[in-house]
Amino acid sequence: MRLVLFFSLGVILLGAAPEATAQLRQYEVHRRGMLHETIYNTGEIGRAYHQGQAGNDTNVPLMEWPGYSATVVDDISFDGKHYIIGGGMNISGEAADTTQRMFAFAGGVGSSTPEQVAGRWVFPYGVFRTENYPVLDNGELNPDYNPDEAEEIIVSTWGTSLGVLVTRTTRAWSYPDYDDFIIYEYELEYTGDRDGDLIPDTEAPLTDVLVSFVYGFAGNMFGYQREYNRWLYTDYERNDQRARFDPTRWLAYNLHMNGLPDPVYRDAWGASGENGGGLNAPGAPGFMMLYYDMEHLATPDETHADVAVEDSAIVWTTQYGGGPKIIQPWMVRLETSNLRQSKIEQQLVVDPRKNPPYRGGSVEPPAGDTTSAIYRWYQEYWVGRGRFNHRQTRKAVGRFFTFGPYTLRIGDRLRFAYAEVIGYGAATREETEAGLVDFGGSCGEDCGEASERAFYPVPNYAEVIRYGGTAFPPTYPYGFQYEYGNTYLSEYGLPDYVNSDVVTVRDVADKAKEAYTGSAEGPPYAIESFPPTGVYRLPIPVPAPAIEVASDERAQNVIFWGPQVESFEHERLQGRLDHYAVYRARHPVGPWQLLARVTPGDPDFINNGDISFVPEGYYFVRDPEPRVGETYYYSVLSVDEAGRTSGRTNLTRYETQLGPADELREVYVVPNPFVVRSGFGGAVESQLRLGFYGLPARATIKIYSFAGQLVETIEHDDPTYSTAYLQVTRNNQRLASGVYFYVVTTPSGEMARGKFAIIR
Repeated sequence: MRLVLFFSLGVILLGAAPEATAQLRQYEVHRRGMLHETIYNTGEIGRAYHQGQAGNDTNVPLMEWPGYSATVVDDISFDGKHYIIGGGMNISGEAADTTQRMFAFAGGVGSSTPEQVAGRWVFPYGVFRTENYPVLDNGELNPDYNPDEAEEIIVSTWGTSLGVLVTRTTRAWSYPDYDDFIIYEYELEYTGDRDGDLIPDTEAPLTDVLVSFVYGFAGNMFGYQREYNRWLYTDYERNDQRARFDPTRWLAYNLHMNGLPDPVYRDAWGASGENGGGLNAPGAPGFMMLYYDMEHLATPDETHADVAVEDSAIVWTTQYGGGPKIIQPWMVRLETSNLRQSKIEQQLVVDPRKNPPYRGGSVEPPAGDTTSAIYRWYQEYWVGRGRFNHRQTRKAVGRFFTFGPYTLRIGDRLRFAYAEVIGYGAATREETEAGLVDFGGSCGEDCGEASERAFYPVPNYAEVIRYGGTAFPPTYPYGFQYEYGNTYLSEYGLPDYVNSDVVTVRDVADKAKEAYTGSAEGPPYAIESFPPTGVYRLPIPVPAPAIEVASDERAQNVIFWGPQVESFEHERLQGRLDHYAVYRARHPVGPWQLLARVTPGDPDFINNGDISFVPEGYYFVRDPEPRVGETYYYSVLSVDEAGRTSGRTNLTRYETQLGPADELREVYVVPNPFVVRSGFGGAVESQLRLGFYGLPARATIKIYSFAGQLVETIEHDDPTYSTAYLQVTRNNQRLASGVYFYVVTTPSGEMARGKFAIIR
C-alpha cells in the first residue's frame, strides 16, 4: 500500500513521467513561528549545501530567525538573518549483493548540485504543507483544528540509492513560548528500491547502516554582510564563531563571540529596536536529538565494528534490549565548512579504529572541579558515547549526530526525532556567573590547548568574560586570555521578536523537549526514555484573529477583524481573552508600536454600519498617521488575563491608498526633488522611492533621462491613486543625481508630462 501510495504521488507531481529520476525537487517553507525554514523533498534543509561561493543571497529561508528579516540599510538591500548554509540527512550501509559501501547524501554535503543529489542519491517524491491553525483565513474558527498537532506541518518523502524510503514530518507553532524551534520526525523504511522506480531491487539485508543528521551553521548572513561585506566560509571560520555542545541536552549549537554589534548603528538600533537591535548575530543556532532507534542496532555478530577488548566495557551496552549493542550516538562531530563528499564518506564507514575518533569519559573536569554537575553527568552517563571533538571548535560550521550501526531487513523501519532550535544567546548573565559550562567555546588546537581540556564557561550578551585571566574565572589555567560575550543587554533590551521568557537557546531546547515528550522536567535528559513519536499536548493561548486592512475615503488605514476567537474553547486554553492589542511597525522584526487596546464588546471599536467595507459587528481601529503611498505592517494579538499573548500570525503588509482618479489630469511626483531619502514613512524600502500621484486605474509611465534616454517603464494597473517607483533603472541600478522627465499615457490616449529631480 505504501509503495502504491507514493507512486500515485509521484505521478501527480510529474504528470505521466515514466522515469523516477525525473521527479521534481520541490520545497515548502515553515513560516508559522519566529523560526522560518525551507524543507525539500530531497532531504535537504535550507538549500543545497555550499560554503558561500554560489552567492550571498537567498530567496528562501535558511534557518532564518526572525522571519521576514530582509531589509534595506543605507540604500543596500540585505536578504536577512539566516543561520545555515545547508543541512540534511546522510545514510550509508552495505549489502551482500554489493561490493562497495553505499552512500545516500540527502543534503549537507558539498561538491554537488541539486541536480546531482536528485536522481543520484535521492529520488524525490512529495512535499506537502498543512495548516492547522484554530482560525481560518476568513476569520471563522477552524472546525478541523487538532489541538494535539502542530499549527503547521510539512511532510516530505524521498527514496534513496540504499533502498531506504524516508518520510520526514516537520512541525512548527506560533505560540510565543514554542515558536523558536521546529521538530523533525523521520521514518526510514527499508524497501529495497535502489533506483526510485518504486519496485524492490533487492531482498538482501542492509548491514552496518549509519544514519547521520548534519547542519552547516554559519554566522548570521546579515551580520557578516554588515561586518565583512560578504557571507563566505573564510569568514565563518575566523576567530569569532565557536561551536559548542551541551551533552545534558544532546544539544549541538554555535555562538558568535560578541554577537556582531553593528559597525555603524549598534547604539542607534539598540535604543530604537530597528533591524532587531544593535547585535547583528545574537542567535545561537543548533539542533538537539529527541529520539533514536534502539531496536535495530546491530549486535556484535551483525557488524564489522570489532571494538577492542579493553574498550568493550564502555562501548557495548545491554540497555537497549536484544543483546549487546553499541552505545549511542555513534558520533557527535564538528567539521569545518568543507563537507565534500569524499571527506564525509570516510566518516560514514564502520571502522572503530578511525571513526568515531573519540569516545566519552576521557576529559578533565572544568577547572579541576569534580563536583561540576555537567562533568558528573558526562562521566556517569556519557561514558562510551561518541565524544564531541572540541579541539576544532574554532572551525564552528559542520555539525553531525550519527547513529548506528543498524541492521535492516525488508520492511524494517527506523525512527528518529530532533529539534532545530535557536535562541538569543546561549546563557543569561546569572547562568554564566553561576558557573555554567559546556563543551567547546575555545580556539582549540589553534591555541595549542591540551586535548583533555574540554569544558569552558558559557558566555552571555550582558557582560564580557575572559578565559584564563583575572576577570573570569581566575582558576582557568589555560595559558591564554580570551574575551567572550558582550555588554549589550546591560545597555539595551531584547528585541521585539524575543516575545516571551524563552530567550536563550537552552530555554528554547527545553521547550522543544517539553513539546515532544509532554514533560516539563528539566535536564539532564536521557533520551532513551523519550517516546518514538511526539506527544504535542501544548498549553494553548487564545488564538489571534484573522485581520484585514483597508483605506477609507480620507486615506486613513482601518484595521478590522471579527469576534470569532472569543468563542474558542479548549481544556488546555491558558486563559480567557482579556483584550486585543493592535500594533503597527515599519518592519516585521519590529519595533512594534501599540495603536490601541480593545476589550471584547467595547462599542467604541465595533462597526455599527458606519464603515461600508467593514462587516457590521466587527472590531475596527483607525490609523490616521500614514500618508498615501506609505507602507506599514499591522498585527493584532490576543491577550489573556495573565498577559500571555497569541503569536503574531496575522502579520499584514499594507500600503495606504486612495481610489483612482476618474480621468487623467495632472500627475504629481512626491517628493520632488528627492534628496537622499524621500521622507516617506513605513517600510524601509519606501524611504527610497518616489510616488506618482493622480493616476487613473490604468496608465503607462515612461521615465527619461535629461538626455532623452528611456530609463524605465512602469505599467500601473491597480485601482489606486498612486504607484511607487524604487528608483531602479532597467539595468537594476540606482538613479544618479539629475533631472528626469516622465510621460504618462492611458489606454484611451490621454497624456500628462512632468519632471523631477534626484539629489544624492
